[in-house]
Amino acid sequence: MSSNVCLVCPNDISREGLSHILQSAGFNVLGSFENLECVEADFPISDSLFLIDCPNPLEQSAAMASIKARFPSAKVIILSEQFDMRAMIECFNLGAQGYIIRSVKSARLLAALRLAAVGEKVIPSDFVDVLGGQISDYAAPGNAESDIEEANLSPRELDVLCCLMAGYSNKVIARKLDVCEATVKVHVKSILRKLNVHNRTQAAIWANSRHLTESSYAP
Repeated sequence: MSSNVCLVCPNDISREGLSHILQSAGFNVLGSFENLECVEADFPISDSLFLIDCPNPLEQSAAMASIKARFPSAKVIILSEQFDMRAMIECFNLGAQGYIIRSVKSARLLAALRLAAVGEKVIPSDFVDVLGGQISDYAAPGNAESDIEEANLSPRELDVLCCLMAGYSNKVIARKLDVCEATVKVHVKSILRKLNVHNRTQAAIWANSRHLTESSYAP
């Protein structure tokens, strides 16, 4: 997993704060810029994430188009002031790796960046709320408890699933549950199979839509 980040934020104080949070968590902030135009053409994007603080949803698609035009292979995460379904979809259509709301706690932001770094798509929890019961793959509220029971997850798998909802990496989950990372990988694979989902993000959405809270089972 890459720990290199390029930070783009128009506000000096916010930029300094984000840079401090990232560095304190072990990320290597290779560059911190006021706007995209300040990013050097030869910036080393092959192993870097771009965290773009773009509060206004009306400007996000333009920011995505700009960064992708200059750095087509960049993994870009948009940091938005508020959830905007249209803006989020446009950003993902333009190749965004993640869409995060600025009000998120720093631990969740860091977890989301770690997921994005290993290739996972990161979506805000607001998206699950908007989905409601409109998609058949997600449970109606009345069936939530029975769905969890029918999934037949072991107590330890429920622990891991709650950690996935928090966006933790396998390494962090292993440390929290006091098991080896290989064991976590086995549990994640089993969870995906039992829930009939394809990746960690879908598993987290499944759990959220069934009202499973991170504190329900997690240690």
